[in-house]
This record gives sequence, structure tokens and C-alpha cells, in this order.
Amino acid sequence: MRNFRESKVKLFREENIPLFVKEQELSTKYSEIMGGLTVEWDGEEKPFPFIESQLDNLDRSVREKAYHLIRAAYRQIKPETDALMDELVQLRHQIAVNAGFNNYRDYMFVAKNREYSIEDCYDFHENVEKHIIPAWNRLANVFKSKLGVDSYRPWDNTAKLLKNAPYTETSVLVDGVAEMLGKTDPYFSDRLEYMRANGLLDLGDRKGKSPGGFCVPLPVSGDTFVFANFSPSFFSLIALIHEMGHAVNGYLQASEQGPIEEFQWRAEVAELYSHGMELLLLDKFDLFYPEEEEFKSAQREELRRAFTMLFGPLSGDLFQHWMYTNPQHTAKERDEKYFEILKRYGLNPVDTAGFEEEIGMSWIGTLHFIQYPFYDIEYSMSMLGALQLLENYQKNPKQAVEFYKKGASADYNQSIAAIYKETGVDFDFSESTVKRMGEFLEKVIHDINS
Repeated sequence: MRNFRESKVKLFREENIPLFVKEQELSTKYSEIMGGLTVEWDGEEKPFPFIESQLDNLDRSVREKAYHLIRAAYRQIKPETDALMDELVQLRHQIAVNAGFNNYRDYMFVAKNREYSIEDCYDFHENVEKHIIPAWNRLANVFKSKLGVDSYRPWDNTAKLLKNAPYTETSVLVDGVAEMLGKTDPYFSDRLEYMRANGLLDLGDRKGKSPGGFCVPLPVSGDTFVFANFSPSFFSLIALIHEMGHAVNGYLQASEQGPIEEFQWRAEVAELYSHGMELLLLDKFDLFYPEEEEFKSAQREELRRAFTMLFGPLSGDLFQHWMYTNPQHTAKERDEKYFEILKRYGLNPVDTAGFEEEIGMSWIGTLHFIQYPFYDIEYSMSMLGALQLLENYQKNPKQAVEFYKKGASADYNQSIAAIYKETGVDFDFSESTVKRMGEFLEKVIHDINS
């Protein structure tokens, strides 16, 4: 693996120090803007995450109401966030120029030690649009049919058709996921049970607890710790499975590679095993959803997530390529470009008539654009690898799991391509690979709905 310290030394310019400070100040300002965002709901002031959660409501009128309120909230803060983004783009452009680059995009490829080229990313953008979006349109048509709507509107594109939460108590969640993991490989469930017995899980919700979830390796002990603020939901089920993918990866690294004083977790690799774990358990959701139609709905939702993780980060990446190679763009041009890109990808099957302007400004809600520039495409790349894992698993479950464990324990100092190869998949964004995955997704969709 390339040395990140060398990159930092290569890119260091003293004149950029105050610019980095200013960049952090703008990032903090964005957090304050979004953190203070509230919306009135039925006469009561509600935090923004509550309103967003209503986009999954089974009642279409509730989803539409939530959608309009979210867009109205974005419009309220748009002048401030436009000014903030304008300043960030110019500031980052200057950082790049000071370091000897033509634009911030080129600068970030060096800063992130990318093992692939800018052209590779553009090819990936095009190949997904050509070969993955048709499969997404097919799944979206299934959702449209299940919803019983004539027009698939923006507030329908978020709806989940699962009527009930998959569990009531956190202990039930852990029991069920342990069983799912055990049916895939005994080692997977052994790690979860070990973590539960040794206080390495903090999953329940409680007053004052920080939102979100994460998995962290503990290098001295070789353990991993999973933190989350879960309430009963399909998302929480998927999130625990996802974090257990990271945990298994961490345990295998510790057991095979020994204590690691310092290394960089590359998202292209780490997310392969978390997304991969989700898909390896796709055929076991019936442990939480025993009724056939609910089971199929859960599988469809996991597929929706897989599609979203393919084209969502990818479209965000393309948006940032455009922003930073056109640093003199206006706020209006930025919104228009964002709508254009979303319509090419996730919103391709959606009737967006009359909402072009609202959709165009929705970049406001993506914190990556502000706080983690160019940290997006890695998720799409790892999901492409995870789909190959699922393809292998459907052909030969035992062999696919052994490859998963081998890759998850591989030396992280290798190239990304070498680690993927040990996992039995390719780190490849060529048209032939993306086309094969598009055809495979069509087959999975057909199998679930047959």
C-alpha cells in the first residue's frame, strides 16, 4: 500500500495551513446549520431526522407531506448553504493550485493515494448508467406495482413496503442476526456471540446517546467494538449485519496479521466485507420475516440498498468531478447539474415533473460534499465487488464464504486489486464486469419475484 505519509509531505504547502483552518470552520458551520434544522409537523416542532423517517411511511399522503416539508426546509437554508459551498469550492481550488495542481479533483486523487485513474472513474460512471440503471428501472417498476400507483413520484422512491419492525428488543435483534450469521458460517456467529459476552456491543437506544453507528478495531486486544443507536427497524437489522462484516474483517485481520500499530483502512476494501456480509445473508431474512411476501419485501429492500450504494455514491462522485473542474460555476448551474446527474441514475424511473428545482437543491442534505470531499466512489466500487460475492455464493456457498474469509484476513499492504483477488472477485470497473453484474441483478430480481 502506498505511503500516506509520503503523500502528505509531497502535498504540504505552508500557505495552505490557514486555508485548511478555514475549510474546517466552514465544515463546522454546515453542521450547525443542519443540526439546527427543525420542521413543524402537525403543529409540533420536530427534529429533521424525524421528518426524513416519514419518507418510509406506508401512507403515501404522509410520504408526500414529508417530502414537501424537507424541500421547504432546504429552500429556507439555501442562500446560506449556497454561499458556504461557493466559498468552499474557491478555497479548495486555491489549495490545489498552491500545491501545483490544475484543480482540486486532481489534487484529491493524489491526497487519497488512489489506485485507479480519473478516467477509470468516468468509465465506471458511464458503465453503471448503461448496464445497472436498466436493472434498477425493473426493480423500481416492481415497487411501483406493489405500491399500486400510476405515477412513480419522488416520495414513492423511498417507500418501504414492510409493515412491521423485524424485532421489538435489541436482544431479539442480536439473537436473530447471530442465527443468520451461523447459517452462513459458524465463525461469523461465534464472533457476534463473543462480542456480546465481552461487552463489545452497545446497540440500544437511550436518552442522550449519540446517533448513528460504527465499528472500531481495538489494536491492543485484537477485538472490535460496535456502537449504534438502534430502534426497531429494517434499517437497524441491516446496519448490524453491515457492522458485523466490518467486525469479522477486523478479527480476521488481527488473527492473521497480528497487532497493527498504524495502517489506513481503505474504504474500497473495508466496505467490500460489510456490503458483502449483507448480501451473503440475503437468503436468510426469513428468520425475521417468516411470511413469504414480507420475506420477499425484505429482500427487495436489500436490493434497493445495493442499487442505491452503487449509483448513489457514484452520482455524487460525478457531481464533485464537475464542481471542482468547473470552479467558477454559479449556484444555479450547480443545482441544474445535480438534477441532471440524479435523473441519469437513481431518479431515472421517477416522474420528477414539477420538482426539478427542489431536486436540484437537494445536494444540501449530503454532508459528504461539504465535509468529506471525494469520499463517495469507494462505496460504489465495493458494492460492485460485493455483488460478485453474491454471484459466487449463489453458485457455491461454501467456496464463496471461504474466499470471503481469506480476503478479509489478507495483508492490507497489498494493492486493492490483490485483496479483491484473494476474495474471489475482481477490482474491475470495465464494461464487461459491470454488464455482467447488471445481468446478474436482473436475474436476482426475477428470482425474488417469481
